[in-house]
Amino acid sequence: MTSVALPRKALLLQVLAVLSSLVPHLGYLPVWLYLMVAFVLGWRWLVYTGHLSFPGRFAKLVAVVLACVGVYTLSGGRISLEGSSAFLISAGVLKLLELATRRDGIVVVFIALFIQASGFLFNQSILYSLQGIGTLVLACAAMVATQAATRTGLSSQVPVFGVTAKLLLTALPFMLIVYFLFPRLGPLWSVALQSDSALTGLSERLQPGDISELSQSSEVAFRVTFDGARPARNELYWRAMTLDKHDGDGWDKSVLDAAQLPMPAIIEEATYDYEVIQEATGQAYLFALAGSVSRDRDIELTATRLLRYDRPVYQRIRYDVSAPIEPVIGPAFDSELRTAPDLYLALPSGANPMIREWARELPSEAGQFAKAFVRFVREQPFYYTLKPPRYGEDDIDQFLFSGRRGFCEHYASAMAFAARAAGIPSRVVAGYQGGEWHPDGYLTVRQYDAHAWVELWDGQQWFRVDPTSAVAPDRIEYGLQRALLEEDTFLEESPLSPHRYTDIGWVNSLRLQLDTINYQWSRWVLAYDGETQKGLLSRWFGIDALVDGLYIIAGSIAGLFVIGALWQWWQQRPEKRKRLILIWSELRRTALKKEITVGEGTAPLSLLAEIELTYPSLAAQCHTARCALIQVYKSETEDMLERAEKNLARQLQLLNRQLRRVRPGAEATTSGNIQKRPV
Repeated sequence: MTSVALPRKALLLQVLAVLSSLVPHLGYLPVWLYLMVAFVLGWRWLVYTGHLSFPGRFAKLVAVVLACVGVYTLSGGRISLEGSSAFLISAGVLKLLELATRRDGIVVVFIALFIQASGFLFNQSILYSLQGIGTLVLACAAMVATQAATRTGLSSQVPVFGVTAKLLLTALPFMLIVYFLFPRLGPLWSVALQSDSALTGLSERLQPGDISELSQSSEVAFRVTFDGARPARNELYWRAMTLDKHDGDGWDKSVLDAAQLPMPAIIEEATYDYEVIQEATGQAYLFALAGSVSRDRDIELTATRLLRYDRPVYQRIRYDVSAPIEPVIGPAFDSELRTAPDLYLALPSGANPMIREWARELPSEAGQFAKAFVRFVREQPFYYTLKPPRYGEDDIDQFLFSGRRGFCEHYASAMAFAARAAGIPSRVVAGYQGGEWHPDGYLTVRQYDAHAWVELWDGQQWFRVDPTSAVAPDRIEYGLQRALLEEDTFLEESPLSPHRYTDIGWVNSLRLQLDTINYQWSRWVLAYDGETQKGLLSRWFGIDALVDGLYIIAGSIAGLFVIGALWQWWQQRPEKRKRLILIWSELRRTALKKEITVGEGTAPLSLLAEIELTYPSLAAQCHTARCALIQVYKSETEDMLERAEKNLARQLQLLNRQLRRVRPGAEATTSGNIQKRPV
């Protein structure tokens, strides 16, 4: 009956389910898609009120073509997650224009669920998860209302949300079993987001203004939980990538970051042991303290002593790391010392002549050079700002000797350039510095903690120098907000962000509580990976093999089916009175099979009399059943009636079993030769 028209309640639930599924996608949808949603809803309302008819084929063709052009423009002509999701959303919204029958309603429900599922590829926070549950409830309720629709509308006897609640509660145990026990497999493919740079801000190329732009975001980059000792805040330098090639405009990622070294053994003492939950970056680099190593099989060590994942990180991951309290970053390999002039001393010809000349007057020993450069920055009127002027050609000369206003990337770039001009191998390191310690003991590092600093080679090892600490020591000791307090530019593009109002007690308290909820959600739910599952199965069931785990899954699901079947039987078991009627009906059917004449309206006493007359051997049992029936009639209280009915049911079942064992014709008499019972 796919032609059955949808009643008003089902239609409303369909539309609400689709609109709810759009919520996770609001951050990237273009304006034209919002206009399309408003247009479709307006047209659908006019159709419902009778002012317009459903669009014809030509109108629908035009709408589809326009939507395809819009999606093509959004994706830039290439396949992307955002473009694919926008195409699915366009299809779901346009389907509302022809939503009229039960078949249309079923299609819309499935589209809404697909749109919601694709939204989790963009955001998996607990708030969006709760919103997803809301969409699921609306979609299931819409499906129930759609299936219950008749030609005269939706029956008022159908409890739509009650049935939905029962369905979802029934599915909950299966969901938990699959979540906890089903093997945690990695993605079968990787999908690059169109907005990778917006997710992290750390690209493989660093130019002036890149990190200052990222510092306007309060999105979480990663969270860290230390097991035991933890570093001071001014030692929290989270290395992500090294940049060693300067082309006169910016710094490019080191080619050595792609070279892999054997992972050294973890030193058992004098280490910081910590766990990182990293958000998606779209790139393979990981965040770790200097000298960190990991036991995770999917993590590699690069030639520049960075941690790298074996594939781009397109979803949240968790990894365990150990770092020495006093790290030593030696050469990647013996030949690095010989190739250092090419890698770490190269400068573009002719660029920034003033700093080249000035650097020749600085010490050529790495440690003394660092002190001299930092002293110069501290003594001169440099200014730390998120709004530096735009420097043109020879930008480092302009910054160092005239503008003197910049962010961390300006200071790091100038120092690394000057060190090379002085004959000292150097490189820029991009990553994050600091983070916010939560009262519960974990560290949250956000995008505005992005930072750049310098590593210099002293002939034996690399050592860190942060020129930003000379001009803005508060940035290293307390964070970006304190460093920009005078300028008041911290998150100025996000005036409603609670991170701007940490001085307001209740706002900050609420922010920390929400952050705790999201952290626990990320740690125990979203970051539940194969290693965590393996440990859980080992602790709970003593299982270390995957096959054994699959047996548990199969057994658990089978057990749930048995429990569900028993529950359904219990819910659908006949009432006591109805059960007694069923027993009488069964006895009547048995009598008919035994060639006993029984009419449609035969009374219970008459039925017993016919059985006794036809089969005298059952006279005693018929007499007992007759007495039990009379006792039911004579019952004066509810308790007496319940006991009498129970006794009658037992006697009738016994009589039915005995009647089944009697052979037809053995004692039966014809209507013309009726045997008389003895007196």
